[in-house]
Amino acid sequence: MQLSEDVAQKVAAAIGRPRWHSADPELLTLFLQKDADENRSLVRWGIAAAVFSYVAYGLFDWFLFPDIAGRLVLTRVTLGITSLALVEFVARRGFALATLHLVAALAIVSGALGWLVSAVGTEHQDALSHFMVFGTVFILGANLFFNFRFWLSALASATVAASFVYAAMFSLQADIAGRVVLSAYFVNCLVLSLYLSWRLSLERYQTFLHALRAQFQEQAAIKKGQKLTEIADTDPLTGMKNRRAIIREFSELREDWAADDDEIGLILIDVDYFKRFNDGLGHQAGDDCLIKLAHVLSEMAAANNAIAARYGGEEFVILCKVTGRAHLHEITKKFCRAVEDLDIYHPDRGDKLNIVTISAGASLTRADQSIELRILLQEADRALYASKFAGRATFTIYDPHATSQDRSGENLSELLKVAVSNQLVSVAYQPIRELASGRVLGHESLMRVCDFDGTMISPSVFIPVAEQTGAIVELGTWLIDRACGDMAEYGLGSVVTVNVSVLQLKAPNFSLRITEILGRHGLAPQKLAIEITEGSDIFLEAQAVRNVERLRKLGVQIWLDDFGTGFAGLTWLRRFKFDVVKIDRSFLHDCQTSRGLSLLRDMVVLLRNLGHVVLAEGVETEEQYILLQRLGVNLMQGFLTGHPVPIEEVNQIRQGLVA
Repeated sequence: MQLSEDVAQKVAAAIGRPRWHSADPELLTLFLQKDADENRSLVRWGIAAAVFSYVAYGLFDWFLFPDIAGRLVLTRVTLGITSLALVEFVARRGFALATLHLVAALAIVSGALGWLVSAVGTEHQDALSHFMVFGTVFILGANLFFNFRFWLSALASATVAASFVYAAMFSLQADIAGRVVLSAYFVNCLVLSLYLSWRLSLERYQTFLHALRAQFQEQAAIKKGQKLTEIADTDPLTGMKNRRAIIREFSELREDWAADDDEIGLILIDVDYFKRFNDGLGHQAGDDCLIKLAHVLSEMAAANNAIAARYGGEEFVILCKVTGRAHLHEITKKFCRAVEDLDIYHPDRGDKLNIVTISAGASLTRADQSIELRILLQEADRALYASKFAGRATFTIYDPHATSQDRSGENLSELLKVAVSNQLVSVAYQPIRELASGRVLGHESLMRVCDFDGTMISPSVFIPVAEQTGAIVELGTWLIDRACGDMAEYGLGSVVTVNVSVLQLKAPNFSLRITEILGRHGLAPQKLAIEITEGSDIFLEAQAVRNVERLRKLGVQIWLDDFGTGFAGLTWLRRFKFDVVKIDRSFLHDCQTSRGLSLLRDMVVLLRNLGHVVLAEGVETEEQYILLQRLGVNLMQGFLTGHPVPIEEVNQIRQGLVA
C-alpha cells in the first residue's frame, strides 16, 4: 500500500494524541480494511467452532436437566445450524465485514438467550444455578474472540449479561445470596472483558498506526536509496549516464550477448582541443558545449539502439550491438557527423577547422578474447589516440592485426619514459581555501608534461598512456618527491595534496617510498595528503588497500577525489574514513538548475552526516562561493581561489600577502 504525505502526517498526529481521543476517519477506514480477509476467515471458523462447542454442551443438558433435555438440545441444534448457515451465506455472498460481524454477534446473543429462555423452566433449579456460570463464555466470546468493533462487542456482551442477571434475580429459584453473587459474577465478567476488549482494540489500532509509520519510513528510505542510486548513476552536468552506469549497462549487454549473434561495440569519444575551447571562451561555454554534445549523442544513441554516457571530462562512451566491423564503422561515422552538424564555433583549434569536432576510437567483441569492458576500453583508447595523432576530427576502428594505430601511443610512451630525465615534467600548485575563514589551507600539486618542442600535453592524454605503460609509477614518485620538497622549503600551508593511481598504490614498496621521501625532506606525515580518484576501484587490489592503511597509520592524510563521477564512491565511504572528500566540479556547475542544486545539496548532506570534511571543486564565481557557504561546505578549490601556478609564483603571492 502506497502512503501519501497526507496519510503519513495523520499517522504521526494520531500516534502523538492521547489514546482516548477519537480516531481519524481515514485512518480508521484503513485500519478496518487491513486484514479484512483474515478477519472474515476468523469469523467463519470461529462461529463453526462455537457452534460445535454449543451443540456439544447438550450432553450436560441431558445429564443436568433431564426434564427438559430434549427441548434444550433441539434449541442448541436449531440455533447452531441456523447461525452457521447465516454466517456462511453472508460470507460467501461477499457482504461487508461489518455485516458479517453483526450476524456473528446476533448468533452469539441468540445462542445465549435461546438456551436461557428454555432452561429457566427446569425443575432442577439448583443445577441451573451452577450451570448458568457458563453464560460468561458468550460474554467473553463477544468481547475477546472475534475482533468486533468495540460498540458491537459491548452491545452483544451487555445484552447477554443483562439477560443472565435478570434470569438470576427474577427467574432462578434460589436463595437471595446465591442470586446476588451470580449476578455480581456476570457483571464483573462483563466489566473486565469489556475493559480488555477496549484495551485490545486500542492496542490493535496503535500497532496498525506504528506499522503504517514504519511502512512510510521504509518507502522514504527506498526513495532516498533510489535518489542516491540516481546520483551515483547520472552525470549531473549533462544528465547522461556516467561511468558507473555504463559498467552496469555493459554487464547487462554481456548477459544478452551469448543469446544472439550480434557483437558488442564500444565507441570512445574525445572532444578535440576542448581545453583550448575552455580557456578561450570560459568554463560556462565549455559546459554548454558539453551539454549540447551530450544531447546530440543521446539522440543518436537512441536512434541506433545504443547507450550513451559521459565517461569523464570531455570523454563520452557509446555501447551498441553491431553485426560486425562494418556496422560499427557506420555507427561511429554517424556520431562524428552529428557533432560536426552542430556547427559549434571553436576559436582556437590551431588547425584549419573552426568548429567543435570529436575524435573517436571504437572496438568490438571478438571470439578470440574474453568479453570484458576493460579490454574494450583499452582497445578503443588505443584507436582514439591513433585518431588524435592522425589529425583529429576522425575515427579509427581498432584492428588487432594492425600496428600503425599504435604509433601515437608508442611516441607518447617513449616521451614519458624520458620525461623526468629530460626535465619535461613540472608541477603547478592550486590553492585550497577554507570557506569560513578564507585562508589558504594548502595546495594541490598538478603534474604538467610538455613535448620535446615545448608544447604542453593535456593530462587527459598523457595520464592514460602513463598508466597503460606503467610510466605513472616513476612520474608519480617524482611528483610526490617534488611536492614534499617544495612544501618543506617554501611552506604551502597545512597540507599539500598529490593524486596517485592504482598502479602506484598496488606497488609493494609504495608506502615505504613515501616514508623515505617524508624523512628525507623532514616533513611531518600529516602535511601530505594522498588523493585517490573515485573512478579507480582499489578494493580490487589487496596490496593497494594495504598501502592505504599503512599510510593512514603513518599519519598521511587520505582524500577522495572527484566524488560523484565514478562507480565506487558510495562503497568507499562505507569502507574508509577519508580526511576530505572532494566533490567533482560538474556538480557545482550544474547548480543553475533546481535539479542540479538538489543533487549537490543531497550530496553535501550525505557526506556531512557521515562525518567527512567536504571540499567543492571548480569554484569560479562569488555566487558559487556564497552557495557553498550556505550548504555548509568546508573547503573550496577553483579559479576563484587561484589558478594552478609554478612554485615560484606561489611564493611570490605568499610574500605579497605578507608584505
